[in-house]
Amino acid sequence: MTSWPAAPPLPPPQPPAAAAHAVSQAARAAAGAWAQPLDPAKLGRAVSQLHSVLRDLGIATSGLGRFQITGHPADPAPPGFSQLVEAGAQRLLNGWESLNGVVAAEGLGPVPDPGEPGAVLCRAARNAITAWRHPAGTSADRDATVERLVAAIGYLSAATRCLITYAPRQRAIELQAVDAALAEATARLARAIQPPGDLPAPRLRRNGTEDSSR
Repeated sequence: MTSWPAAPPLPPPQPPAAAAHAVSQAARAAAGAWAQPLDPAKLGRAVSQLHSVLRDLGIATSGLGRFQITGHPADPAPPGFSQLVEAGAQRLLNGWESLNGVVAAEGLGPVPDPGEPGAVLCRAARNAITAWRHPAGTSADRDATVERLVAAIGYLSAATRCLITYAPRQRAIELQAVDAALAEATARLARAIQPPGDLPAPRLRRNGTEDSSR
C-alpha cells in the first residue's frame, strides 16, 4: 500500500495588526499601479480584483468586531465598537455588491502574474479573513489594526478613483458607488476607535430617538 507524505502544516495566521499592515501596503501598491493608463484588458482585471478584495475584506472586517482584549490593562472597547465595525464591514460588502456584474459580464479572465500588485492585494485581503476570525491582543493592537484598515481603505478609494478615469460609463457608475461605500466604511471604522469624548453628539430623529444610521 502506497503511503503518501503528510501535507506540511498550514502557517499560523498573522497577528491582526500585521495582517492589516499587509493589506494597507498592498492597497497602496495597487493604487500606484492602477494610477497608470490601463488598456481594456488590464482595466477589466483590476476591477475584477477590486471586486474580490471588497468581498474578502468585508468578511474579514466583520471578525474584528469580536476583538478580544488580552493582557493588562484590559481596556474596554469604545462604546458601540462592535456595531460600528460591523457597519463598516457591511459597507465594504455593499461596494462588492455594486460590482457583482463584473465577473458575469467579463468572466474571470487569464490568471494574473502572482507578483502583480492587484494579485498581491487579493492575497492580503484573503489572509485577513483567517487573521481576523478570532482576533485578540491588547487594546493598542486593536486600535492599530483598525487604524491600518482605515488606511488600507483610503488607498482602495484612491485606486477606485483611478479606475473610474479609464472605465466606460456603466462601469464608472458602479465604481463611483464603490467609492461612496468605501467613504462610508471609513467613517464608521474611524468612529469605532474614537475616544468617547471625541465622538460627535448623536443625531436625533423628530421623535427624539437616536439616529444610528451614521
